[in-house]
Amino acid sequence: MTSHTPVTVRATAALFLVLLSVLAGCRKSDAERAAEERAEIDKKLRDSYALVPYRAFKLTYRAEGQPNAPEEVAALWKAAAATRELPEKAVSEEDARKMARIYLDLGIAFYKAKKTLEKRDEDEFPLLWNRFVPDAPAPLQGYDAGMEHAVLAAIWLVLDNADRGNRIPATEVVFYELSRSTPTPAWPAGLRTAVQGNRGLAFCGAGYHYAAEEELNAFISGVEALPLEEFPATASVTSAQYRETLLAAGYFARAWNRMGLKRERAAEDDIERGLGSLEKLGVENELTWWGWAFIHFRRERYEESAKYLDKLAASPYLGATEQQEIHANAEEMRKHGKKLPIFLQARAAVILSQALIARAGGVEHILVTVLGPEKAKQVYAPIAWMDRVRQGMSTVSVDTVAREAGDTLNAAKEVGGKGLEALKKKLGGGADSTAESGPR
Repeated sequence: MTSHTPVTVRATAALFLVLLSVLAGCRKSDAERAAEERAEIDKKLRDSYALVPYRAFKLTYRAEGQPNAPEEVAALWKAAAATRELPEKAVSEEDARKMARIYLDLGIAFYKAKKTLEKRDEDEFPLLWNRFVPDAPAPLQGYDAGMEHAVLAAIWLVLDNADRGNRIPATEVVFYELSRSTPTPAWPAGLRTAVQGNRGLAFCGAGYHYAAEEELNAFISGVEALPLEEFPATASVTSAQYRETLLAAGYFARAWNRMGLKRERAAEDDIERGLGSLEKLGVENELTWWGWAFIHFRRERYEESAKYLDKLAASPYLGATEQQEIHANAEEMRKHGKKLPIFLQARAAVILSQALIARAGGVEHILVTVLGPEKAKQVYAPIAWMDRVRQGMSTVSVDTVAREAGDTLNAAKEVGGKGLEALKKKLGGGADSTAESGPR
């Protein structure tokens, strides 16, 4: 039996290596996941009913006069044009039948055009630029279908921001145009980098984090690689400052995306880089102080985190109560050096959270802001009661409970009664049904 042991060990090791290789082969790379997301984006846009009129209009215009132009798409616009002459209301039975027939024809044409657009693409046909100005040279170096999509995305963004009545359904249109605006090496470097940044933000916002990671990586590396003279300069902003501003935006955008990927450490690295860029720009305010307090806390640099909490405590925009609470949290953070390392992160997170809640004006203020006054009363009542119980219990000595049970219970009832009255006043006076029905 002993003589066969080395063989058995070798066979087990070989089997283990085979299993490892199989498992490794089952794991998809980021590039593979990004490719899947891009394919999903393309399919969703092709299947979108909301985009049918827009895509149909563009395809019809680009395909006009072409031998392979799809008839179904042109038929949609013909059916839509027939509705222009219809009255707002039918005045007779004959009018009602006529309106019903025309709208039925439009519905059929819409369905046929939708099916056609699932298979046909506007980029099969000449560019809009060539249709508008057929004899003019290209407006930009490397101008192609992707660049035209990028230009249209920028135009729609401007229209969307200018439209205060929300009459322009630009969100899906912008996403459609950006998803089609794939940069090529022939594009000017600055434009290529800008489009990659916009695509990264769009993909991240839609939840396509692997595709967004590729775009944002390309944006940051593109900004870093561009010569300084490529960045604009004004009387108040130098080229170096402009470049650093773009880097800060890229780092924070990628941090946001990496949080979506559940890659917290990588996200923290980007937040620290972004804060470093803001520091170079001379930007210092409450937002950067909170950011540094958070990063130093995550890096277990508790003394540094406490320094930024001290700065926050001295902010003139805070009330005296909030200043005192944040300063107390800074002192708590400093005491971490005397505690066991295993407890540091959890305790520091509590301290930082308490400081942030204090800055926001307390739990009541947050609830009122998010939920509204009435709903906040209902939600906050049991929270306040539990907090009162926690504070009351913390003042009771375990050693004296058995000896003085009667007195302790009477005192607890008295404190509870006072706390309930205080809560009623804080949340708007009268007896709140939720608070009264809570545990006693």
